[in-house]
Amino acid sequence: MVKITIRRKKDKQTRSIETIDDIKQEMISAFNSKELKAANALLNELRLSYADTPHLVAESLSDIAQAITNKKRKLALLEEAFKLNPNNPTILNRYGYALAKFKPEQAKKAFELFERAVKIDPHNVKTCYKYALALDKHGQTEKAFEMFERALQLEPTNYKALTSYAIALTHHERAEKAFELFERSLQINANDTIALTSYGNALADNGEFQKAFDLFEKSLQINPDNHITLFMYATVLEAAQRYKEAISHLEKIIRLDDLSLGYRRHFIFLKLGQLCYLAKQEANGKRYFDWVIKNTRQADVGRLQAAKHILAIRPYSQEAIDLLREITENSPQYTQALRMLSLELKPKDYFERFKTSAESSLKDTEMLNRAMYHKILNEISMLKAIAYQIVKDDRASVVLSKVIASIESTYEKITQLRNEEKTQVEQMPTNNYEEIVAIISRTVHDIVDLANNQLAIIKRRLQRILKGLTEKDRFFHKLEKLLQRVESTETALNDLKSINEGLNLHNNTFKVKALFEPWQITSTLQHATLAFDIQNGDAEFVGDEEKIKSFISELMANALKHNPDKADFKIKISSKDIEGVPHNPRKIGHIKRLGEKKYLFITFSDNGKGIPPEKKAWIFLPLETTSKEGSGLGLFIIKRTLEKMKGHIIETGTQGAHFKIDIPYREQ
Repeated sequence: MVKITIRRKKDKQTRSIETIDDIKQEMISAFNSKELKAANALLNELRLSYADTPHLVAESLSDIAQAITNKKRKLALLEEAFKLNPNNPTILNRYGYALAKFKPEQAKKAFELFERAVKIDPHNVKTCYKYALALDKHGQTEKAFEMFERALQLEPTNYKALTSYAIALTHHERAEKAFELFERSLQINANDTIALTSYGNALADNGEFQKAFDLFEKSLQINPDNHITLFMYATVLEAAQRYKEAISHLEKIIRLDDLSLGYRRHFIFLKLGQLCYLAKQEANGKRYFDWVIKNTRQADVGRLQAAKHILAIRPYSQEAIDLLREITENSPQYTQALRMLSLELKPKDYFERFKTSAESSLKDTEMLNRAMYHKILNEISMLKAIAYQIVKDDRASVVLSKVIASIESTYEKITQLRNEEKTQVEQMPTNNYEEIVAIISRTVHDIVDLANNQLAIIKRRLQRILKGLTEKDRFFHKLEKLLQRVESTETALNDLKSINEGLNLHNNTFKVKALFEPWQITSTLQHATLAFDIQNGDAEFVGDEEKIKSFISELMANALKHNPDKADFKIKISSKDIEGVPHNPRKIGHIKRLGEKKYLFITFSDNGKGIPPEKKAWIFLPLETTSKEGSGLGLFIIKRTLEKMKGHIIETGTQGAHFKIDIPYREQ
């Protein structure tokens, strides 16, 4: 237990700075040991004993906040410190950074605190680069880079500013400048483990594995027990298919038995299980997965997580099937697990394993059709969002009123048909498999036909409106783009009809910029600001234009859906040509390209809440979504379609979502 030293008030005037430091250290120890009663007693003593020197109390509270791990308590202490001394640049800096990091909804307040700190002390390098980090976290990239540059102008040899700037540049795929800054930082402080580890990770992302390994090794020589270095090194080793070495680094983290791991221990065991399967050490992998199952509050949740990690690397794994069967047998509420597994199987494997179960086949058919339903509503919803963005112009509102009414009507009728289907299915005997499937399939085709009929009406109305306008009209081109969007939606819906019959590609030659034109009608969409960086717009690509557009639609819809209340929400889409062949594309975060093949490379990123690290390995599996509105199949369908195109998709976000898509060029 932390010992509380009671100090008498009569000694207050004679206390030294060392006495305050003693109290601070005791409080830090108490807070981090979760001995809150002792910590609060010391906190009250500090307030009372130094009530006549509030600036000392404020500085002490700020120092304590920096050293403790509890986010809520950290913010409370910093807020109190700020109220006691609102003009202290260090307190402003720390409070602003903590708000930006832990309270994204208070980003505006955080930026105000940083601006105040910069005004009070414009030459404070730490304030500049911390402000830059906060700006970058919230999507204000260019302003962030300006603040980084300002910090380096003030002190070109500040290795922390150099490293922070380099890390930010890697998040935005500006590798060349990032590497230059990492080199400068390490010339100043060759033993900075943050720079060594971050530089190593960035080099691995760029395919320079050997130099990355050297940097990781050096970082571990300096600090052999650094969890972050061990974990990142393991991830890079996995990308290089050096699975046994990756396992040894993760096992070292577990052996350290550090209480600070918390829930991450669970994730590390899952990752170890997955790596063991990759290394053909199935017995060890099963041991790690068994630990997860045993130590998860609900064993079936652990089984489901283990199965997902196996499936992420071994799509047709019998071990995963056995785990999911066990879930189904033990817990009726997890019957969806086996149904969704069936979507991962090849048709031949599916019929061999599930042909005896009419119910499983029925549920699988229903899932596929529900995916269609979800994608149809997604297409119509995006069309509606774009139309509403245009009608912010008063005159556009008048001429588009009937078009918007048609879109709204279409949405309502689709929902009505879907509800009618559910009612019919619920009234059927559960063993009447063929009739239930017939109802589901018929409804889906009716929905597609209805949507296309309504879109034809909307298209004619738009064409009539455009005839009455001239190119000089301020929203003529926006309506023209909306018409193009309607036409591409028609094609996408027709293509969905064949989802149960197999995936067919309809290739044509088009300019790359055509993929993004539907979104470039406006700079905003719902609550998001859109930005584009299309470097290869005039390049001619041979492929299925509508399917690639549907990828962007799906990612856009997901971003908007999962960040409904995000302040200052930004989405960025970029496109360029790259050379080489993707290597190890299923390994999250790392792509190495070799050879001479040319690829269309699209990135989709946002500054939202992103995807938790423990879920990245299996977000493309056909599993339930966390959203009530979604089918949980959108990313799965994108991945499957890209496989047909010989392309790939990975997610690498550290601050928000960040998807990378590459599709090979083919000869015309």
